[in-house]
Amino acid sequence: MLLSVLCTDASLLIVEGAIDGKFDCGYLVSVKIGAEVLRGVLYHPDSSAPTSRVHQYENGIVPFNNNKPSSCVRRRKNKRRWDPNYPMANRSGYNFFFAEKHYKLKELYPNREREFTKMIGQSWNSLSSEKRMVYQNIGLKDKERYKRELKEYKEKMVQAGHP
Repeated sequence: MLLSVLCTDASLLIVEGAIDGKFDCGYLVSVKIGAEVLRGVLYHPDSSAPTSRVHQYENGIVPFNNNKPSSCVRRRKNKRRWDPNYPMANRSGYNFFFAEKHYKLKELYPNREREFTKMIGQSWNSLSSEKRMVYQNIGLKDKERYKRELKEYKEKMVQAGHP
């Protein structure tokens, strides 16, 4: 906290100042003059980088408006409300292969999940095209199921009056 005393026309004026924050080019400050509190920015421009905008406020107090959202503020994304009646998304052939192998290997290696997850990926890559087609056909059937259920779901939503 800074404390300054100024004398003007035989009256005593007490001025208190505080640094609220620091950034690359200066400080966020609060100055209390009598009963009034002023907030602003105290710029200390870098002497090696000449900019006309910074020189305008050199070593001065500039009004600080904290109400405006900054460009770097994260905004929350609007999440779609989860509907329990929404159809479960389709799974790929690899997902079915993974689920089958994972179930078997988890019983054999209960505490080594990371290792057998890699093993499943390697076995999928080395799988013959005939065996791989079996799982990919299951994935295609699941995709058809998903499309059918999604179409039925959308029809029900239109009938219920929901867009």
